[in-house]
Amino acid sequence: MTTTLLLGTTGMLSAAAAHAVARSKKAVLVSRNADAFSFNNDVLDHKITPINVSYDDEAAFLDALERHAPFDLALTWLHPPADILRAALDGMIAPQGRLVEVMGSRSLLLGKDGEASIAERRAQALGLQDEFTYAQVILGFMLEGASSRWLTHAEISAAAIAQMEHPQPRLVAGVLEPWERRPK
Repeated sequence: MTTTLLLGTTGMLSAAAAHAVARSKKAVLVSRNADAFSFNNDVLDHKITPINVSYDDEAAFLDALERHAPFDLALTWLHPPADILRAALDGMIAPQGRLVEVMGSRSLLLGKDGEASIAERRAQALGLQDEFTYAQVILGFMLEGASSRWLTHAEISAAAIAQMEHPQPRLVAGVLEPWERRPK
């Protein structure tokens, strides 16, 4: 990989982000506080171009990213209402690149009036194109006997790394059923 985009990866996805950066010549890290982020590894930190911007300001966000595009790999975690940004990011992936999009389990819930979920809409739209590889990670939960728990950061990063290395259209980290057993 040559240029990597890391969006929403400074918390639960930081191990996956480090994996991506280790295999990149350079990486663009987008976060509200990107300047404050560190892998605590000089080699990885040296490859990072931090961009302090929130995707709540769509114009500034897209302007900042366009200066660094195209991206050979993008690892993203965006909240569901960011449809316009998702579509714009799709256009910034290099030919033969890879987009790994991490989504929460609720991204599979039907939309208003029974429309397809955001995860399904994205999978259908991007599964038809052949310019780059699209791989989803859907975050579920873990069943442990009579109880359940949310995924750990290590489990989330492991799923994202699996999609970076051996992409498939959708990988569910943990389980999604039975839904009523999810942690409260």
